[in-house]
Amino acid sequence: MRNQGSCKTVALLTILSSCIFLSPTLTAAQANEANLLIQKIEARYGRMRGLAAEFEQVYTGPGGRVRRESGRLFLARPRKMRWEYPGKLFIVNGRDVWFYVMADREATHADTGSVSDERFPFLFLLGQTNLRRAFRSITIIDDGSAATDTRTLRLIPRSNSGDLRELFLNVTTDGRILKVKMLDASGSQSEISLGNVRENYVAPPEAFQFIPPSGVTVRKQK
Repeated sequence: MRNQGSCKTVALLTILSSCIFLSPTLTAAQANEANLLIQKIEARYGRMRGLAAEFEQVYTGPGGRVRRESGRLFLARPRKMRWEYPGKLFIVNGRDVWFYVMADREATHADTGSVSDERFPFLFLLGQTNLRRAFRSITIIDDGSAATDTRTLRLIPRSNSGDLRELFLNVTTDGRILKVKMLDASGSQSEISLGNVRENYVAPPEAFQFIPPSGVTVRKQK
């Protein structure tokens, strides 16, 4: 009986030892894969001059209220974007932010420093060559996407000054971003899926300018 007990003890210790030594290996493999993906994302979008895409956006508020929208997106360097929704327009050009609702005949003009918006992370997509400078933690999460040719990265910003708390990028193994999910301090989340992407498409400069149509009220947000 003692020999059987000793054998069981040795077998159990062997299994536990295997688990202990396998875990760091798996963690290292995930870290290496994350680093490789980061390099591919930076190489792809760091050199990109512009981008055009169709998007679908699902916004979930703190109370669970869901809003779904879709439209077209244009990005350009440096720090320019244009979001076209049915009946709405959202433009950022450097420090200027414009939001125009056609049915209300009203446009809001603001400075990027005074506005918090779930679309702002897209401003830093083009020309970004050092993601680790902006995010203190970048890891691969297991959400089932590993079974396909996509992976999901979880990014945590270095600064806590803004509303963004977590950013999730669903990317292909060659570094193409398919979906972006953002979680903010209030518990809201915004998920944006991209389709029909045209890389290096450069929209004309006037696409990122807004001239209020005649009769439209302009409000300045401070």
